[in-house]
Amino acid sequence: MSLQINNLSKSFSVRTLFSGVTFAVNPGDVVALVGSNGSGKTTMMKIILGQEAPDSGKVTCPKDTRVGYLPQEIFLADNENWSREKETMTLWELVTQAFDRLKLIKNRIEAIEDDMASGKILPAAQDEYDHLVVQFDRAGGYTWQAKTIRLLKGFGFPESRFHDALKTFSGGWQMRAYFVRLLLTEPDYLLLDEPTNYLDISSISFLEDYLSSYTGGILVVSHDRYFLDELASSVVALMPEGSRTFRGNYSGFLEARDVWAVEAQAAQDRQDRERKRVEKFIDRFRFKASKASQVQSRIKQLDKIEKIGQVRALPKLSFSFPKCESSGEVVFRGENIVRSYGDHQVLKDISFVLNRGDRLAIIGENGAGKTTLMRILAGEDALWSGRLETGYRVHFGYFAQDEEISFVGDESVQDRVMREAPLDAVPQVRNLLGAFLFSGDDVEKKVRVLSGGEKSRLGLARMMLRPCNFLLLDEPTNHLDINSREALLNALEDFPGTIIIVSHDRFFLDSLATRILAIDNGRSTVYDGNYSQYLWARQCRELNGEIPEDGVVDENRTITDKKQQARESNKQQKQLSNRLQKLKREIEEAEARVARLEVALAEVEGQLTNPPVEWNPARVADAARQHGEINTELEQAIAAWEALHSEDEQVSSELMRLKEGAVNGAE
Repeated sequence: MSLQINNLSKSFSVRTLFSGVTFAVNPGDVVALVGSNGSGKTTMMKIILGQEAPDSGKVTCPKDTRVGYLPQEIFLADNENWSREKETMTLWELVTQAFDRLKLIKNRIEAIEDDMASGKILPAAQDEYDHLVVQFDRAGGYTWQAKTIRLLKGFGFPESRFHDALKTFSGGWQMRAYFVRLLLTEPDYLLLDEPTNYLDISSISFLEDYLSSYTGGILVVSHDRYFLDELASSVVALMPEGSRTFRGNYSGFLEARDVWAVEAQAAQDRQDRERKRVEKFIDRFRFKASKASQVQSRIKQLDKIEKIGQVRALPKLSFSFPKCESSGEVVFRGENIVRSYGDHQVLKDISFVLNRGDRLAIIGENGAGKTTLMRILAGEDALWSGRLETGYRVHFGYFAQDEEISFVGDESVQDRVMREAPLDAVPQVRNLLGAFLFSGDDVEKKVRVLSGGEKSRLGLARMMLRPCNFLLLDEPTNHLDINSREALLNALEDFPGTIIIVSHDRFFLDSLATRILAIDNGRSTVYDGNYSQYLWARQCRELNGEIPEDGVVDENRTITDKKQQARESNKQQKQLSNRLQKLKREIEEAEARVARLEVALAEVEGQLTNPPVEWNPARVADAARQHGEINTELEQAIAAWEALHSEDEQVSSELMRLKEGAVNGAE
């Protein structure tokens, strides 16, 4: 039996979060619950758990079903048990609480075995013993330790720290420990609210593999589009016009949403025409006695027409970076950067060269030193050795991972931005805040009460106050919903300058990065291409024996260092990668245009096949002319779509040829 959500509605004060939401989570399903920030996703989960009551509707759960819940932030919850556990337990003790029942069975088995050894065994005890041994085996009594080790390692915990006190780990690692314990309990249904928040890319990949074979049902909220595309079997969307359910992954849902919008608009147009026709009849014969009954019938007909719900666009960030003078060709050069914290050397030897127009993504496991390197590059950390050289006319902007720390106190949103705005930008502050969805009374909100997403948006708005040609972005997508992430991605794709970015959002890195700087064991390796191309290139190197089993590479070797002639190829690859991203958007727009025209053409064809009785020959001729115009426009749209697809194939083929040449040259 499935977990059933039936006609749920919830409002706060005068604001309706959602209404009439109905869906089911079946065993083996992964249902993605999506919607903009504030649409009620977390509230929905709390209602399912029984922590909040709905205004209407009900949740039906099979008897004796176990439901596990991962909140966004367990440390904000009033959880005395968690506070006690993290102060008194080791990591191993915490996560193996999942097997407390198994441990009780084992203790009872051992007690009966002791009785057997002393000759005190009774026939009833023998039966109990046999039953417990079978139960112990079926419950994983001989595999639980291996399962625990696999999950801890998959989530990035080194084996040397398995028995360390939990309080010696950072908050993010404690959150991982809580997640591991939850997964080890193997509940019938998992409710996961932003499960990738505290994970690095390798841990997210491990989690995807683990959940893909999970036998229970999963309801997940995530802003990681790649994660949802890999796992989701269906999508439940909380949208302004109501909820919608789509069978498929998130990208499929987006395509379906575009179709819904076209269909809803066509239906609305048909309804508007029908309404006008009826109203025209009423106005014409309102005062004619012989038509009185027909007029009344038409009036009742109008009253019965239900307005068609439109698929409304969600509010999105809308901005572009201010223009800035170009920098020199070489923007940044780092040589032999070293940073230690006491005896722990985080960065051992980092070197790279950044040219104008590069989009460099810094990747590595949590704790690898990504944020440390970003702070050094931004001038926020002076306790390092090595050399940094900034290029000619470089003006940089920095978004810190802990950007929200600066938003405290009783300052309003507007005051916080005004305090840093140069004089010439002051008149544009309200427009700037509006572009980042702060309008009306929102600009008077105290910065200390802003949500994580609002603080991220305000941090991005601050970067827009002064023109820059070099962006340092450390996890800029944290707390942003998918729509806002895509708006930020669009703005960064159009940014003409240079970018260094740290992010665990793989869709973001695939779309934006042109080079990857991978930090492993404190040392760096530079790869050309986006994240997927980095994985491919790294796999090639591993297959060719260029990377030892421990993953440590020779200091600061790069693919381009191996063959000097590859430099020109790298520039071409960057240009082709950027063009592919543009083509992707243009193809989506062309497909949407074709869909709109096909709907319009079908509508006119329906009218010509069965013209309304009030149409005269001139109106029929006009419809025939309109049909011809739409048909011509549709043919042009299809031709444009085909041309874009042809170019996409050519560019992809050329890019693959260049990449294969680069790898062959490196061998």
